[in-house]
Amino acid sequence: MTHLMRGIPRNGYVIVQFFASDYERLWKASPTQIYAELNRMVEAGLLEAVESTVQSRRSNGDYVLTDAGREELERWLLYTEPDHGVRDDSLLKLIAIGALDDDQAQILIGHERVWYRRRVLALEKRLEVWPAEHDGRIWRGRRALFELWLGEARHMLTWLDQLEAYLADPQIPLDGGF
Repeated sequence: MTHLMRGIPRNGYVIVQFFASDYERLWKASPTQIYAELNRMVEAGLLEAVESTVQSRRSNGDYVLTDAGREELERWLLYTEPDHGVRDDSLLKLIAIGALDDDQAQILIGHERVWYRRRVLALEKRLEVWPAEHDGRIWRGRRALFELWLGEARHMLTWLDQLEAYLADPQIPLDGGF
């Protein structure tokens, strides 16, 4: 989206790939959902569909942010309260872990550990190969987001270890387990 904000056209395929890559935590959406939203934004006058600057069999055209689109984006960024209550299936399962027996709880915790270990490795690799030339304001913000996600994933692994110990030892007091 930052490319669009700076007036750089982007085709639908590139936008879909953006959200399907490392940024899927921002919006986990199917290509159908993304194209529907792009079409809605064109109809609302927030984006303009233009002829593609690069010939590709994966795209029929590019999208460019209109002045009205930029105003709406700035309004959304600056004055709209974010939805902090987004559902997290992983946490939803973990909150219900008490309904499982010990062996089942271990399986659930194990699945979560695997996912978070993969997440940590992927984020570490992404940060290791971060191009030195990506040092502008936009790139610094993106890198900071990756650092945040890495810290969260590492913290979740530590928390899963604590949860496992907490569930295994009924002697750990309820008010001091974590």
